[in-house]
Amino acid sequence: MIASSTRIGRLREAMHDAGFSGLLVSQPDSRRYLSGYTAKDLPPRDSAGYLLITEDRQYVLTDPRTEPLAAAEAPDFELRLYSGDVRMPELLGALIAEAHIKTLGFEANHVPYGLWQEIAGALESRVELKPAGSLIDRLRMVKDVDELAALRASMALDVAAFAHVARGLRAGQPESELAWEVESFLRIHGAEELAFPPITVAGPSSAIPHAVPSQRPVGADEPILFDLGARVGGYCSDMTRTFCIETVPAGMRDAWNVVLEAQLAAETQVRPGMTGAEVDAIARGVIERAGYGDAFVHSLGHGIGLEVHEPPWLSPTRGTDILLPGMAFTIEPGIYLPGLGGVRIEDVVLLTEHGSEVLTRAPKRLVLAEMLADLEGSVDLDG
Repeated sequence: MIASSTRIGRLREAMHDAGFSGLLVSQPDSRRYLSGYTAKDLPPRDSAGYLLITEDRQYVLTDPRTEPLAAAEAPDFELRLYSGDVRMPELLGALIAEAHIKTLGFEANHVPYGLWQEIAGALESRVELKPAGSLIDRLRMVKDVDELAALRASMALDVAAFAHVARGLRAGQPESELAWEVESFLRIHGAEELAFPPITVAGPSSAIPHAVPSQRPVGADEPILFDLGARVGGYCSDMTRTFCIETVPAGMRDAWNVVLEAQLAAETQVRPGMTGAEVDAIARGVIERAGYGDAFVHSLGHGIGLEVHEPPWLSPTRGTDILLPGMAFTIEPGIYLPGLGGVRIEDVVLLTEHGSEVLTRAPKRLVLAEMLADLEGSVDLDG
């Protein structure tokens, strides 16, 4: 696999620079990124496998249940099996001794302490175990051609699902029914799974950023917030639109306009070389100057790819990474007014040499009829 070979080559360069003679990869999305192996973990106790990358060899470590899948999907990797007789830490120890690894990096954010203890015990004092930090994240943040194609396909499906559900939306439908319609459309039309459970909420619930849909019927005169995402070819989509079926409640039109202004300011001003915190400040400044600063309670955005939330972060506190061409991330300012409702508008954008390309090709309108008119001209509503 050309993509896998290129990624492994870049990883080995990063390992050399960090002083690692071996790297244990346990995070499922990083495992898939490097090898193509797609098996799912059953957290927190049951892993579908691990990668061991050395200076000149690469292995998939798994058990007999997933051996055929690993062999088919990761042909560039040597396959080694653990089972009841030989547990993973013991197999890892034997391979490390064979490769003469002195310093083994591991993904500290994904290796539970109990597993770390078992690995350390199997290696005794022969090998230094060191956290790998953001070694793999830095590779994954800049998307290659294949990744961008999958992201575009995922976003197109997401927009089609939104268009389909919006066309049939009527006052009185339960929030949970709308969530099921989103999920059904995505699965029927090619999503391998959802990126996250759909958020289809209205009225006071829309003032809770990550509310859970209930049996409550949506009204014609309240804000309705749709936040949905698919996974296509492994890659996630994520979009949010807020609108009203008919009447816009007092106070919501101004909040909606401010959110849109903040989003467009960030999308048009972002450039390579900025930090995520600097982009967050662009949108946050618009909202603060309009008097809604305390109502913007989350960060501006997050990276997106094999994970729906991944680096880089567009955040006042975590947004320290320098943004580079090829990075994809969300821009999703929000204003949340308890008791009245909330507004969030979210796009996925691709950073280019000269600015941003918006990948979310869905209109932004406050009233449903205007939204549908724009959708009719730009989206295949029948999927």
